[in-house]
Amino acid sequence: VAGMAREVAEGRWSRDDMVANIVFMLFAGQETVVDAFGNAVVALHRFPEQRALIERNVVDGSSAAAELLRHGASVQYAVARIAAEDMDLGKVRIAKGEAVVPVLGSANRDDAVFADGDRLDLTRPPALSMTFGTGLHVCLGQHVARVEIAAMIEALFTRAPGWRLDAVAAERRASLSFHGMSSAPLILSPAAGTTGVSG
Repeated sequence: VAGMAREVAEGRWSRDDMVANIVFMLFAGQETVVDAFGNAVVALHRFPEQRALIERNVVDGSSAAAELLRHGASVQYAVARIAAEDMDLGKVRIAKGEAVVPVLGSANRDDAVFADGDRLDLTRPPALSMTFGTGLHVCLGQHVARVEIAAMIEALFTRAPGWRLDAVAAERRASLSFHGMSSAPLILSPAAGTTGVSG
């Protein structure tokens, strides 16, 4: 935001451009982080041995967040890109002017980059995932999102130890663009100070 304000002050951007981008960052960051956290809860339910690593403090929130964001990216498809020139991508020829839709969720599970990519592995060495895009199209809020997810994971295990996902009531949101949960209720243990279902 400070960088955008500087562009306005130096006459390279209009104030309207700055406000529009700040609003975009606010809404884009809110929805994607909420989706990423819901996906993280579901993944930890599906891979209890990985959840145990957090419970035993083998893996901290920041390390867990990196892998959970790779495994459960909230944005599965990037906006179509138009090839500026003829190019070869692996064994596929892309002609100048053709549209290509990057599938970020698939790239994040590529076994050539991530061994056994469909498996959640909180001890996986860090690798460049496509969760936040790359190059000119990289997400401006990626660093904030990582911190938010790490903080939410740490809070979940600190404030609600013994939580369980109510898998029967959990529902995935119907969306082509965003990959997230419309409902991921938790059953809290008496140790957390309350029992019942929380949305």
